[in-house]
Amino acid sequence: MRLLKSLTLLLLIMLSLSPVLDASELKIVNIGDFETTGGDIIKDTRLAYRTLGTLNTDKTNVVLWPTWFTGTSEDVLTSGMLVKTLDTRGLYVVIVDALANGVSSSPSNTEQFPDISIRDMVNSQHQLLVEQLGIKHVRAIIGMSMGGLQTYEWLVSYPNFMDKAIPIEGTPKLSSFDVLVWQTQIDLLSHAKSDKEALNFALKKAYDIFYMNLTTPTDFARRLPATSLNKYMAKKYDNMIDARDYLASMKAMMQHNIYKSANRDMANIKQVIKADVLTIVSESDHLVNPINSIALANVLGAKALLLTGIKGHMAAFIQTQRILAATTAFLKE
Repeated sequence: MRLLKSLTLLLLIMLSLSPVLDASELKIVNIGDFETTGGDIIKDTRLAYRTLGTLNTDKTNVVLWPTWFTGTSEDVLTSGMLVKTLDTRGLYVVIVDALANGVSSSPSNTEQFPDISIRDMVNSQHQLLVEQLGIKHVRAIIGMSMGGLQTYEWLVSYPNFMDKAIPIEGTPKLSSFDVLVWQTQIDLLSHAKSDKEALNFALKKAYDIFYMNLTTPTDFARRLPATSLNKYMAKKYDNMIDARDYLASMKAMMQHNIYKSANRDMANIKQVIKADVLTIVSESDHLVNPINSIALANVLGAKALLLTGIKGHMAAFIQTQRILAATTAFLKE
């Protein structure tokens, strides 16, 4: 009898957990032939996504979360960043794998994959939500890093699609320093072309550039003794994504400029942007400089959260309690 009760309890626990587990499973949808902003066609475009929570009957509790650079929907969930920075209670969160991230259609899994833009990532996500999931409007869009770039692009591409937008360590357009960091990596990979050995070396050098700018020199030096550097980077090399996907995502970021997308300068961008915006930036960010995000927040009169300290782009992963408090209050307004 005791065994039967234990088994019954275990079954009830499993049943209570199953909706959450099911909701987190990867789903892949074919949205058909997709035309890019450059006029190219991605044949049989596949978009991968995961969901968390339950969609309410009138579909008013949807939050879109586009993935960060080199990240996947699985990374968003397993890293804990979603629940650490967003109170998901009562929400239905759709986490979409951006084009070129290696899960959705990408150079590594799609023949003749063309150059794409951040706008293409956004357009494909809009098509997924509207045509495949029947979602015509969302409560909010929240994205980190390259996900923040996508969030900014959503603001001008589909200004009435969301009530609120929360770009975290993103930018409406790249600064000169951003261009230098990313173009250097693009040049390394482009120079290697299809030579396997040269491409592998170039990707390692790109990873060196990425990780030296992920935080600040002071923080890096304090955390990592020089004698441990080679071992540290060797672990990063073991988990490198496909060089073609890395390059395609960087090229997409290099084109990013919402003022060009909206055909408005900063002084007049407020005519286009309709959603309430909460801008979250790190003052010491070396990967995505905060200068243009702060400038736009001032023009919009938007709420802003400045992450201080020497953690650079990693500040968002460290100061999650501050971000959670800010996003919770913002979404309740």
